[in-house]
Amino acid sequence: MSVSDRERWEARYGREGLVMGERVKPLVCELEPVLPRRGRALDIACGEGQLAVWLARRGLEVTAVDISPSGLAKLRAQAEAAEVADRVTGIEADLDRGLPALAPGFDLVTCIDFYSPAVIAQARELLAPGGLLLVQVVLERTEAEARCKAQRFAGAGGDCPGDSPHRAASGEALGFAAGLRLQFWREGMIGGRALAQLLAQREPAGRLAFSA
Repeated sequence: MSVSDRERWEARYGREGLVMGERVKPLVCELEPVLPRRGRALDIACGEGQLAVWLARRGLEVTAVDISPSGLAKLRAQAEAAEVADRVTGIEADLDRGLPALAPGFDLVTCIDFYSPAVIAQARELLAPGGLLLVQVVLERTEAEARCKAQRFAGAGGDCPGDSPHRAASGEALGFAAGLRLQFWREGMIGGRALAQLLAQREPAGRLAFSA
């Protein structure tokens, strides 16, 4: 990740309040019934820590990784406010260089709105037997998004759906399930954003109580 990327995220997360909102992503809420309530979790590109704290409140020991010191500061503040600071560890890392050194055996790995096949390949190796990989990636820009972007730079203001530098081509995210048992897959316009969503499980896989 370049210096400009770090500065961009610092500028965003350095603002007052939770700029990404207080709630976790709809995908997490949708799949909540099959996500673990104990064990270890890894949240990749955790941002301000909404998901990491949600997982800690659920009962998991969470390691959260991001490049932004401001985002990680907000993670710590949220964890303290929720009284789960003892279950959350924040690590500053440039994910373009890969994941930091981590002990394997994670029962859940999440990566929301950050696209890096190399990082996900590393994450798969860190899964415990039966561990789950939950991924959401933004797809390459559609014509509608391009028009929105052009309007924003023309002074219309506001954020455009799917406005992210980490984008995947259609179907690419399926490769994240390589060597795993695919439990859930969806791709298309979801909540106004072009997304690919995936839940996969490392063998041996127990029967999950979820039906797509």
